[in-house]
Amino acid sequence: MIDTIIKRLDYFAETSGKVLSVLPLALVLVQFTVVLLVYVFNVGSIQLQESLQYINAMMFLGGAGYTALKDEHVRVDIFYTRFSEIGKSWVNFLGTLFLLIPFLILFWSATLPYVLESWAIKETSVESSGLPFIYILKTTLLLFALTMSLHAATDLLRTGKQLFGKQQTNKAEA
Repeated sequence: MIDTIIKRLDYFAETSGKVLSVLPLALVLVQFTVVLLVYVFNVGSIQLQESLQYINAMMFLGGAGYTALKDEHVRVDIFYTRFSEIGKSWVNFLGTLFLLIPFLILFWSATLPYVLESWAIKETSVESSGLPFIYILKTTLLLFALTMSLHAATDLLRTGKQLFGKQQTNKAEA
């Protein structure tokens, strides 16, 4: 059963990462269009410029769970690379349990009211001709919280199985 849960959560992270993988190209194309309009045609578009923030937010905040799944996030360590697989599992398990989960609890509790208030008033851009969807931009914070929460659950299940599953199997065999 744990394997099924892990596979489904990994599938969700993998699929969302693949869907969001088109966003860097979109970001470059929109930025190129903005530069072309401003410097060649002398036409500016605040909405187009603001759309870069939306793309960037979706790309980084939406892709955080995928990046964590692939273990391609920034890891500043001195000892981790020298650890055995069990040592790495302990670091991942304890780091997720005592660092990531408390962070996510605080993040959810701070972000949820902030985003809900933005949705309640249908918050718009401070620019008069800007995009009228700031509440959608702020929702990407919840997307980050969701993908990282799912990753934390998957990581605890996966590393917990590695650390404690073998011990229970060895006890049953003895």
